[in-house]
Amino acid sequence: MIFVTVSTGHFDPLIEECDKLYKEDPNRFPFFGQIGSGFYKPNFAHKKTMLPEELDKYMSEAELVVSHGGTGMLSRLYRIQRKTLVIPKQIRYGEANDGQVELAKKWADLGMAVLCMDVLELKRKIEQCRQSQFHFPEFPKLGESLEKHLKS
Repeated sequence: MIFVTVSTGHFDPLIEECDKLYKEDPNRFPFFGQIGSGFYKPNFAHKKTMLPEELDKYMSEAELVVSHGGTGMLSRLYRIQRKTLVIPKQIRYGEANDGQVELAKKWADLGMAVLCMDVLELKRKIEQCRQSQFHFPEFPKLGESLEKHLKS
């Protein structure tokens, strides 16, 4: 299963492209989605919203995850350490700003995801994600970092 998540907001262009791939070959692109508040209803199985525990379950069971570039979702994916294709929401897809782009690029630079900046590249990027090796660097815990500074 390829789990696609857009959070509670909307990202219809991504869901539409996933649906196109699903219709083309449901065995190669077996999507299950958390599709948020968008208007497009895909042919693949989906839910509008999920509880955090449900998200974690589906992401843990997925072959790979296609996700928007929100901080909360990327933090969840870091904890689970699942193959991820991150496609940030952008102005050209109806967002108010390009606020997810920088974090999504950094995520890819660190080797924790494959970056997809254009929904029309989704098919190629999924194949790239399937072939990629991911690296999840260990970051210091906030409390440990603060404790060191407080002792100085």
